[in-house]
Amino acid sequence: MNQTSPGLLNRMRFKNKLFLSYMVVVIIPILILGIYAYNQSRQMLDYRTLEGIDKNITTVTGSIDSSLERYSHTLRSITYNVTFQKIVENDYLDLVNLSRDLNGYLTPYFNMMKNLDNDIAKITLYAQGDVPEYDTLLLSSERVDDKAWYRETLDAPPNEYRWFYDEGLFVTAKFPRSLGSTYTHVVHMSLKAESIFGAADMQHDNGIVIADGQGRPIYANAFAARFPGFTAEEMLKQKDGTVKLGDTRLFLARKPLRQSDWTIYWFVPADRAATEAGSIISATVGMIVICVAIMLAVITLFSRTMIRRILALNVMMKKVEMGNLTLDVRSVDRDEIGELTNRFGSMLGRINELIEESYNGKIKQQEAELKALQWQINPHFLYNALSFINWKALRKDAYDISHTVTSLSRFYRTALNRGSNIISVRDELDNVRSYLEVIQLMQDYSFDVVFEIDEAVLRYSTINLILQPLVENAIQHGVNKKSDGRGTLRVSAAAREGAIVFTVRDNGPGMPEELVRAAASTQSGGYGLKNVNERVKLKFGEEYGISIASEPEEGTTIELTVPPYYPDTDDK
Repeated sequence: MNQTSPGLLNRMRFKNKLFLSYMVVVIIPILILGIYAYNQSRQMLDYRTLEGIDKNITTVTGSIDSSLERYSHTLRSITYNVTFQKIVENDYLDLVNLSRDLNGYLTPYFNMMKNLDNDIAKITLYAQGDVPEYDTLLLSSERVDDKAWYRETLDAPPNEYRWFYDEGLFVTAKFPRSLGSTYTHVVHMSLKAESIFGAADMQHDNGIVIADGQGRPIYANAFAARFPGFTAEEMLKQKDGTVKLGDTRLFLARKPLRQSDWTIYWFVPADRAATEAGSIISATVGMIVICVAIMLAVITLFSRTMIRRILALNVMMKKVEMGNLTLDVRSVDRDEIGELTNRFGSMLGRINELIEESYNGKIKQQEAELKALQWQINPHFLYNALSFINWKALRKDAYDISHTVTSLSRFYRTALNRGSNIISVRDELDNVRSYLEVIQLMQDYSFDVVFEIDEAVLRYSTINLILQPLVENAIQHGVNKKSDGRGTLRVSAAAREGAIVFTVRDNGPGMPEELVRAAASTQSGGYGLKNVNERVKLKFGEEYGISIASEPEEGTTIELTVPPYYPDTDDK
């Protein structure tokens, strides 16, 4: 019979099953009731907010309409003034009477109107025909016949006033055309904007936009102008009610003005409106939070009581999984959980014993390999033989032989290091120098050697015989295989970010990629890079060791990283 995989419920943790059952039985009904109450309260709040906006917009619209009507009456008193009609029509038999009306009637009348109403900035009559211009009170229509407002005023029906907000607020109207006249004259009255929009400017917590009959925004109050992401054009595209402008929820209402073709758009951010009547919503959310918190506390209490020991065992297993193998895991309980805990502790102890045996065995193996290498030559016999050869060479004035023997003797003296596995960085570098001197003599100085040593690293110690294999590899695979030009070998030692980095760099043809990958992990005969890499990692940790980089025709760089180490008294 085929065994089916367990369902989702069976794979869930016991604590999650408890949580799910309580959530289904208690929390979900609470959330459903809370969401329903919240939505009902929100709808009621929206209705009250829109109702309040409608009252406010009616008040502001009435104030603006009243101001527009007042200035419309002022324009009507000008356009239907017989004397002004005569002036713009130039129905005078002589210029004396025209001058008298301009100086004695037009100027005093306009000055009186501006004195009675300080919000009137300027009044100008634009006449067609041959009427002489007079100051800024009477000008030829040719000055403005290319203006959009002027053409729109001429196209307007009789007795209709046009309001504009273009480089300032102004209103225009046409004079009645006299019998037989072909000219149309226009009065232009500039006003201070605050005289019309003062009521709108006082709305510090509400946004107000006013658009003309063509849907072009002509005014936005200070709150609307500083509203994040606000554009009047986008606002004018919205419909009444609750809308979204960008990421912000708004309440929007509009109302047309009776005295002009303008429309007022009034909006309030929903978060500001919600603060006025949010007690019901706050109470609903508060009850939901309290109920959920109580249930979570109950669930947590039951979970901890029922599975406390399982959770404790799970925590210890996680610590072991993260690499902490030194835990003391045991239990005095006699039930199944106690037996499971004790068996896990026994297994952990056995794992630690095996790791210790493997670790010690690896160290002993590496030390044995090194000892075997170090004692391949009898030091006493070797030193005597080398001293004899040196004495013979000096007697025959063979100084190159003497130099070679001396370098070789110094190399083996530092390499053997009196049987100790720890050597000073200074002696390890001297060992490499001696080795290179011998190799250069053997190869007739066919390549150059450059040392770049940071004096700060000389006071530390490290493992014996870790640089010579790096240099040997660089000579064998680098400078000896260089087909053109002179080979150069650079040996450097420097302190870098809390570590000592030894670098051996050659300018040879480079190493193939597969050889680079295998160089530090494969034994290539003799005491190679793999041996050095493993000894360093065993002694100092996995974060230290060898890294190799090689580029074709550029050469190879081998870096060996070790810690700034001071030997203990029992290091050998």
